[in-house]
Amino acid sequence: MNKKRPAVSRSGDSPSIPPILQVVGYSNSGKTTLVSKLIRELTIKGLSVGSLKHDAHDFEIDHPGKDTWKHREAGAKVVGITSATKAAVIFQQKKSIVEMLPFYYGLDLLIIEGYKFADYPKIVVVRTPEHEQLLTDVTNVLCVAAWNPLPDCGHRRYSINDTAGITGEVLDLIGEQK
Repeated sequence: MNKKRPAVSRSGDSPSIPPILQVVGYSNSGKTTLVSKLIRELTIKGLSVGSLKHDAHDFEIDHPGKDTWKHREAGAKVVGITSATKAAVIFQQKKSIVEMLPFYYGLDLLIIEGYKFADYPKIVVVRTPEHEQLLTDVTNVLCVAAWNPLPDCGHRRYSINDTAGITGEVLDLIGEQK
């Protein structure tokens, strides 16, 4: 198939923002499993990869009774915690993709799971025939990762288990930006 590749967006003029790739699909389509496989494969190839997960629910990463929870409950709008090996910041407000980008400066790639209607290049995960509708609803489709054979959908298609093929698409995409 000779379909034109979607353009990679760096979300601004700053060269320190990595290329962005989205993995989108309906609930329980296999997005998280695919993102995990891609991160693993790209990391093995020497790339530094970040991830950003969109959660449609009100997630909770703080634990009642712990110090950061107490700080937040006391009214802190931003709570941070650091250790010798990791750090985290919790904002008590919604943040857009663009507002989150500074946390990913300097990486080779940012993979975003979700945010179906953002306009970055996408891998669309299709688990059932009903999920095929998503292909007409989203923009900037790089390729499709499908659980079952699909009729010609106008995009490059891979089996959800073809990690090597999908990783190749990602490497081609970000290679165009380096």
